Amino acid sequence: MRVETLFWIAVVVLSCLFLLYQHLDRRRLNRTLGKLPEIYDAARAEFLSGSRASAHSKRPRPAMLGTLETISETTGGGGPPPVFADLSKREARFVELLHATTTMNDREFKSTFPRLSEQEQKAFQQLRDIYGGPPPRRSYARQMIDRVARYRRVRRQAKLDAEAKRASDARWAAEYYFWEIPDILQWLRTEAPRDPDLWHLLPGLNWDYEELYDVLLWVVTQPECDAATAILILHLMAPDVAMDIASGGTQWREPGDKRAESTEVKLLAMIGVRSEGSSFVRHELAPDWLCTTESNAGLLDMMLSKKERIEAAGRNVPFPLPVKLLSTPVPVTGRMPATPYEVHDDRLLLAKSENLQAV
Repeated sequence: MRVETLFWIAVVVLSCLFLLYQHLDRRRLNRTLGKLPEIYDAARAEFLSGSRASAHSKRPRPAMLGTLETISETTGGGGPPPVFADLSKREARFVELLHATTTMNDREFKSTFPRLSEQEQKAFQQLRDIYGGPPPRRSYARQMIDRVARYRRVRRQAKLDAEAKRASDARWAAEYYFWEIPDILQWLRTEAPRDPDLWHLLPGLNWDYEELYDVLLWVVTQPECDAATAILILHLMAPDVAMDIASGGTQWREPGDKRAESTEVKLLAMIGVRSEGSSFVRHELAPDWLCTTESNAGLLDMMLSKKERIEAAGRNVPFPLPVKLLSTPVPVTGRMPATPYEVHDDRLLLAKSENLQAV
């Protein structure tokens, strides 16, 4: 086959592919622009519900929401904006230009711009300068490359984090015996000394670990638990959240979530039951700086107000609140915890220099 024939075949194939690409791209743009009434009505419903636009959003609906705010303020005197069918010709054209601004890529914008009137070109360019266009579309190959790169970054970071943790553990192990939060409860139950002064340090661990609630629940169930420890736990946890969850509220949980049976709720319930039963009989430790008489009273007022709101909603908190514990004046006497243990973020430490038995 002659070279010239191959050349013209290649030209025809490439031309057909280019025309097909233009056709598909035009269909995509037409489908996008055809959604204008739907996007306008959805933005109008959001506006009427009280939603407001974030400044200069590049997404079609939030940008449309900002336009509705402008229409309402300038033409409606603050009233509701008209439905799409009732827009004036000028308003409808402005809405179309805004929608085109947030949906057209740079190539489409440049090809459309010359077909507009001089006044529309000025408005179109101003909108483009404010909102910009949509982010450039990535090819499937580019998406796959980015996905692989992201996966490698995650794996690399996980490896670095694991190596940093091993190095950190080695440093801690050289100077301390230590127990991480997931291991502390088993240690308390089996091998740890029964030391209320040690227990008073445990609320100082990292509350981001759910296992800490199990540890603290075990602490407050012990007869020797000091009252100062229970009060400190109340200040550091979120009792209003636990009350809402226990009463069946949905503000802090998803539908079907069984957090009403969670350790967080059981912890608050146990403190409340023991408080009203006057079973926190140990009062040896000095209160933490958080736990003054005034701050205890403020915490109790917040919990009582939360209980009133829950009951006003037709629900109830199924356990007593720690009224006695928080309303008793804080004693002026007391001592600091006498224990060789320390807490550091997510672990309990015992210095090897203490010459105590390693566990």
